[in-house]
Amino acid sequence: MKTKIGEVLLILGSGLFVAGAIGVIAGYLPQEQIPATVALALIFVGAGASMKRNNKPGV
Repeated sequence: MKTKIGEVLLILGSGLFVAGAIGVIAGYLPQEQIPATVALALIFVGAGASMKRNNKPGV
């Protein structure tokens, strides 16, 4: 179960990175929201990677 949640968090974090990059390039994302979006994406990616790594047997 933790592995599936980790995968979802990784996908969500990656999606935030892509959406943020597209928003910056297209000019839809205001300058004030860029650091918050990046920080949230990093939190999701870090949490997801940690959840997936901790569930591997024998490691």
